[in-house]
Amino acid sequence: MADQEKRNVRNRSIRQAVSTSLISKGTTAILQFVSLPVAARALGREEFGVYATISMSVFMVAMLQIGVGPALARGISEAAAKDDHRRQARLYINGFFLVVILALLGFLLTAILITTFPVTSIFGAEYAPFVEQMKPALWVGLFLVIADIVVAKTDRVREGYMEAGVVNAFAAAGNFTGAILVFVGVQYLPSVSYLLIAVFAPNIVARIFSTLFLLKKRPWLIQYGFKPSPKLMGELVRDGVSFSATSVMVYIVEYAVCALIIGRVTGPGDVAVFQIFMALTTAFTGMLVMVGRPFWAAIVDAKTRGDQEWMNTASRRYYQYLGLLFTCAAIGLISIGPWILPKLYGEEFVATRLLFVCHAIFLALIGWREVNRYLSIGLGLLPKAVLPILSGLLVGLLIGVIGLKEWGLAALFIGLALGNFIPGFLLPRLVRAEFNRASAPAPTAPVVPAPKISVRP
Repeated sequence: MADQEKRNVRNRSIRQAVSTSLISKGTTAILQFVSLPVAARALGREEFGVYATISMSVFMVAMLQIGVGPALARGISEAAAKDDHRRQARLYINGFFLVVILALLGFLLTAILITTFPVTSIFGAEYAPFVEQMKPALWVGLFLVIADIVVAKTDRVREGYMEAGVVNAFAAAGNFTGAILVFVGVQYLPSVSYLLIAVFAPNIVARIFSTLFLLKKRPWLIQYGFKPSPKLMGELVRDGVSFSATSVMVYIVEYAVCALIIGRVTGPGDVAVFQIFMALTTAFTGMLVMVGRPFWAAIVDAKTRGDQEWMNTASRRYYQYLGLLFTCAAIGLISIGPWILPKLYGEEFVATRLLFVCHAIFLALIGWREVNRYLSIGLGLLPKAVLPILSGLLVGLLIGVIGLKEWGLAALFIGLALGNFIPGFLLPRLVRAEFNRASAPAPTAPVVPAPKISVRP
């Protein structure tokens, strides 16, 4: 009965996460595809491309958190499964201290970069007309990303407690507020700095409130006081490096680095178009994350308790969900994408059907990669996934950049997709092997006959 109750808790946490995530995705869609098109019309293609460049660039600083949050979520999930309050508190306090140190380090390094090098030497000569706007906007973006790194830890802790639904609820509130601020405010303050604040600040405020409610519900997280533990911080860093290498670094390359390369090769106009397609990519992967984040915490709980049957069933359903999601996304984007894009963003924003087809191929490959990555996180296999993912990323970037120079954005997406064949082939084999190992019966010890005892009369 106890095992069935735990299964019900895991299933309920995933259902709640999915239902609230749909609301969160709805508010994100309002922000991305209603409010931001209004901002794009107000700013124009070139200036909106400047916003896209800065938002993608400064958030490269997030790499310096080295995945501490997801490593923290895994540790919290294991400690919660054992009902170990002291371990949970030690993870929370040491994780917070480590994240603050890393955020300050990221701020210092980026501040030195901004103050030392001219804007045109960082982003290219095409950005010379926008230098005066970009200088304050870079500082605004930097402060926002540092604040986001610190408060995002609360989301990961809640995921460890299988409360992804609460995370989504606060995210929905932040996205909706941001959409209103963009839609209304950009009419009166059409600037890159204001757009950055309106898009990102509401989610930071929402996470601060989430942190206060978390500590009110679980006061033991801070009751034990702060006891720094280099060993525990080392564990968080070690596990976090694997996560960052397979998520944050991939995000930085596929989003920010590609945007910088596009800006240097063809200018901010194509960066604006690329930003729209990557917003579609974020929406697609966000639908995978909607299931993946509560799933990875639940599978950690199931593995800790030895519930192999639940792990098999839940994993199979996740693969099926990917197939359904991609089919709907590909049909929708390829059929109506070329028609609706200029209507939403303006006549300057035109994309061929071929570009949408190439982008759909890219979505298929990163979707397969991400589902197997989330399975790897829950099964404790992520360190083994680092090399396949990074090698695929490097190969895809090389092919994509060559294609970009010759044939444009469509070839860039095809190149990135081709690189993902490497993790797409290797990660499922790792996952399958782990499931086979977990389901194999434990070896029985050989029966040793009892020694004969002779009793003399």
